[in-house]
Amino acid sequence: MNKIISRSRSAGLGLWLVGLAGSGAVGIACGGVDSHVSPPGLATGTPSGAGDGGNPAVATTAPAGTVGGGTAGPPACPDVFAQTLQTFSIDISATDWAAIQTEFITAAKLSGDAFVNYKTVLYPIVFHYGSETVTSAFIHLKGDSSWQEAATIDGVNGKMQFVIVFDNINSKATFHGASKITLDMPRTDLTFMHDRVANTWLRSIGRAALCATNGQLFVNGSLYGLYVAEEHVGHHFVTEFFPGNDAGDLFKGGWIPETNKTAPNWTRQATFWAIKDPASLAAVVDVPNSLLEWASEALLNDSDGYYGGAHNFFIYDQGAKGYVFLANDLDSTLDYLGQFTSDPLYWWPVRHGVEVGQQYQVVVNDAALRAQYATAVRTQLGRWDVAQIQSWIDAWAPQIAAAVAADPHKPTTTTPARFEAAVALARRGIKDRADYVTRWLACKASGTGADADGDGFIWCEDCDDTAASVHPGAPEVCGNGVDDNCNGAFDEGCRP
Repeated sequence: MNKIISRSRSAGLGLWLVGLAGSGAVGIACGGVDSHVSPPGLATGTPSGAGDGGNPAVATTAPAGTVGGGTAGPPACPDVFAQTLQTFSIDISATDWAAIQTEFITAAKLSGDAFVNYKTVLYPIVFHYGSETVTSAFIHLKGDSSWQEAATIDGVNGKMQFVIVFDNINSKATFHGASKITLDMPRTDLTFMHDRVANTWLRSIGRAALCATNGQLFVNGSLYGLYVAEEHVGHHFVTEFFPGNDAGDLFKGGWIPETNKTAPNWTRQATFWAIKDPASLAAVVDVPNSLLEWASEALLNDSDGYYGGAHNFFIYDQGAKGYVFLANDLDSTLDYLGQFTSDPLYWWPVRHGVEVGQQYQVVVNDAALRAQYATAVRTQLGRWDVAQIQSWIDAWAPQIAAAVAADPHKPTTTTPARFEAAVALARRGIKDRADYVTRWLACKASGTGADADGDGFIWCEDCDDTAASVHPGAPEVCGNGVDDNCNGAFDEGCRP
């Protein structure tokens, strides 16, 4: 879970500006696109961890109208992200290992913008993958709320999350096509698979999403922990999903440039953030594909994306076609909320105080756009293959069960029994979510349904069917922190 952008837009922009200020900041350089590149400092050998492990096949043919406009299916993933339990090892000096552990604890104590603008330190490592060795790799910490939660709750035993960097010295360097390997595992993902399942499904239906699998990390010969291992989002990622149209700006959270870092189109970005109505939305946003993206996140039960919190997302400028929203940081999906009945449109009433995205509010408040969004949800529901997704969980949970049990830095409360219960809940939730969304769409299509609170709005048209004072068009009550009128804003018109 990474909520750097959620703190404030000014803070997010500050993080970018701080990154420009000095070479000590960790920059995310765009890596090369060739597989098995071995620039100076890399010794090649025989890779390990590749293969399908007997897993059910992951769909490779994407439907027409995918994000990049292609129909040939998602690009192949590097073999370091093959759907087996991968093994990565690093050697790091005792001094640097002590320093990174100290950084993990001390930086987590920073608050507000001080933490948002904190510049993680790069540490040199020797990286091993099977018989292959990289002598010019680096590692740095990652995370935001998940970093602070692990350090605060679990202390020195808290699990650090990392980025392994191959392109720090040579900006074109890659390892098996990856410029970086991200090791993500918040303490809240009891399945250890949220990112893996969510990204695999998105890629299978033609959405731009990361290659992801599970991987164990060994540090100086000792097991450190189990992670979801992911590729890096940068120019390589854009080229994969927008072939022939990969020169546009990619902004993290809509603010921080991940491509064209020295000269992004700030004027066009300002137009994006000036969106207030359907006309201005259509002028600069690829509305059909963005609606499909939000609908995908709705199926995934995401509580921390643009759908579900306006926290973790990218926008990519396709030029004349406009910005398209892309998913990011999917570790708060599937069973994370513990239930699967969050409204596909009005998701926020049960999660008080969570931000609703500015562009999303435009859709919520326009009847034609709401209808388009419902159509997008129906489309993505048709691609939500319950049996297939459950088969991934059925294959991958046994694959990682021993690694979960052996993980020395998982929370002490994460027992094998809790892991098994979380996996069972996630598996059941794949069908439960589909069933709920099916009922929601049927209610929308028929215009008939229960009105539990008797306010004149059926449940699928009401953002809170448990409170008669809350419904579309209701008067806003100042100071109650509730979106009384279902427009995506809280206490609007109440502040001077």
